[in-house]
Amino acid sequence: MILRMNLGSDSYDIKIEQGILNKLNDEIKDVYSKKRVFIITDSNVGPIYLRKVKEALYDFETLDVTVKAGEESKSFDTYKMVLEKLLDMDIKRNELLIALGGGVVGDLTGFVASTIFRGNPFVQIPTSLLAQMDSSIGGKTGIDFYNRKNIIGAFKQPLKVIIDPDTLNTLPQAEFNNGMGELIKHGCIGNAKLFNMLKSKPKINEEIIYESLLVKKRVVEIDPFDQNERMYLNFGHTFGHVIELKNHLRHGEAVAVGMLYAIQFGIDLGITDKSCYDELKKILVSYDLPTNHGDYKDLLKETVHDKKNLAGMLSFVFIKEIGTVLKKEFKESELINYECKN
Repeated sequence: MILRMNLGSDSYDIKIEQGILNKLNDEIKDVYSKKRVFIITDSNVGPIYLRKVKEALYDFETLDVTVKAGEESKSFDTYKMVLEKLLDMDIKRNELLIALGGGVVGDLTGFVASTIFRGNPFVQIPTSLLAQMDSSIGGKTGIDFYNRKNIIGAFKQPLKVIIDPDTLNTLPQAEFNNGMGELIKHGCIGNAKLFNMLKSKPKINEEIIYESLLVKKRVVEIDPFDQNERMYLNFGHTFGHVIELKNHLRHGEAVAVGMLYAIQFGIDLGITDKSCYDELKKILVSYDLPTNHGDYKDLLKETVHDKKNLAGMLSFVFIKEIGTVLKKEFKESELINYECKN
């Protein structure tokens, strides 16, 4: 399956195909004509797929950098280390970086690509569910800083995204469940068909990844720089980012709890249909995602530090019902002093 991201001069293809890792040589040659490629991976993915990928790129000279697996690698220290290793290998302007791994590797590699020589090309080869159906497309890159997630970054679109669902076969169950948080979110905000498909816990295949990416593709094409419609993708994230750092949860786990918070908030505001809470909670439980949480009002004060705070105004994303989304703006003072009116 092929999805085309239509972003003018930054347009690119997303290819979803079982076994496509075996065809990487032609896939990379399709978008890149130079000899050397630099693969960035992590300590979990590298031992499984790095050799396979390097062997598949038989027409290229491949060099690689491995970072420690985990969110802690989205840091200035790791960013600096990667830059130093690339420069030690004498990387040149316009030589290709390849992100081989999950969301952390993709975000980090994209940020490196956006900044080294003021911008080198890169390709995403996501190996986790979370990265395959969400973070690998759309061009958001970044690192965490000052105990705030993704607070430093840049928009940098890849040349291509290459998705092989077979890599999910080696994914630990906890990481699979982590990706399900974002997958379920896409069903909530823009694809009731996808939400209903997931109720039966099907094997994640090309069709489900395609349906999920359709949701993100639509909003990114309308709003590539996250100023308006693209904010719909942040459903569950404004609370989720606080929860992720505060409770040391995986991203998709935190988003799962964040979505329940957002639904609670929406119900209190008279925006969200009350049935959404139980419907979402049921599907989260079926995928072993966390649902035990406190009161969303306890975190409202902390959400004002979110990177989506635009000059003192913060947009919260709500759903009216499954598949129907809207956003509402709040002043910082309204959130800090919020009292439920119901």
